[in-house]
Amino acid sequence: MAQERILVCINYGQQGERLIKRGASIAEKWDCSLFILVFDALPEEDYRNDKSVDMPIFQELADKYNGELIIENSHAHAITKVITKTAKDLDATQIIVGQRTENIWTTLIGGSIIDILLEEVPEADLHVVPKPRADEPEDWDFELGVTAYLDQQPDGTYELSFNQDEDTAHEGIFFKHLNTDFNNGIFALEDEKRIYEVRVKEGIVSKLVDIDEE
Repeated sequence: MAQERILVCINYGQQGERLIKRGASIAEKWDCSLFILVFDALPEEDYRNDKSVDMPIFQELADKYNGELIIENSHAHAITKVITKTAKDLDATQIIVGQRTENIWTTLIGGSIIDILLEEVPEADLHVVPKPRADEPEDWDFELGVTAYLDQQPDGTYELSFNQDEDTAHEGIFFKHLNTDFNNGIFALEDEKRIYEVRVKEGIVSKLVDIDEE
């Protein structure tokens, strides 16, 4: 398996983390090269905050698993051309996409990207990871991220704020749960070049502990 070269294809969102980890586990097992292609077709003005959270996480995972992160900015209709060119340039032998991601891209281009890739890159094996094995335990049901702040309180907790003032301890991105009247969701902040995601319940962060470490 020494000659295997794995290409994981993702876009922004929580599923990307799971697919990277899945590709990394295969690369580690086979002791082969790992490449992570982030296909960026999202409008900058609408998704700036989401990208600012996801990209450091993707880079951190790439560094952790000795992978190479590749970012391609293009229009949605060009996804198959981008994946095909990247796979051929890298001599990829394994291409991994998530079922949910594939469905989104297929809807955007009006045809199956799987059929196109099988035809355009016949030398590579194509893996479509089923949704239950790639997704988070729950679907990503949050609004677009907005810039927000955490103000430290005397009791050691932090209050969510959308205005920076003298009590501000941290600046970050707040992702509010859909269908809630309160400020419940996730606050993402950077500390020592690492992205932390902490829970927000009714506008309060009880402790600065990453969700993955709870």
